[in-house]
Amino acid sequence: MRHDRHNRKHNNGNWKNNRHSHDNHNQQKNAKPVFKPTIKAVSEEQIRENEEAIRIFKSSNQPVCPVCGEVIRDLSSAFNDEKSGAPLHFDCALSQIQKNTKLEEGEKIAYIGQGRFGVIYFANVHDTKHFQIRKIIDWEEKDKKPEWRDQMSELYSKVR
Repeated sequence: MRHDRHNRKHNNGNWKNNRHSHDNHNQQKNAKPVFKPTIKAVSEEQIRENEEAIRIFKSSNQPVCPVCGEVIRDLSSAFNDEKSGAPLHFDCALSQIQKNTKLEEGEKIAYIGQGRFGVIYFANVHDTKHFQIRKIIDWEEKDKKPEWRDQMSELYSKVR
């Protein structure tokens, strides 16, 4: 009898030809994964408590814009008023800047991030991809957070 790779009788040591190994592989392949939750479930009561905390905060914490006199409903987009330190609407801050800034032909004011606005110049008004920032207007100081913003972020992190 030959002892080479063609003789199946003596190849039981080869893992591919080992019947038990092959059956085990098929069983593992067909096994369904078992769901194991990694996060603790939140109870209905806890969800109601969180929603109630948000509702109470919103109803008791409705600041009024010092510029227009209307309630600020979205504090996340509000700016800090330089004079009073109170929150004011984004649009009210933008309109104040537009009143106090003289614009040239092809210029407009835009928010550029981090509490800053910019006077943006477009050589071609139809091409908004190419522009130049001619002036930066710092509305809020980078290192100084208003108290009302800290209160809002603390509540958000507790609830979420």
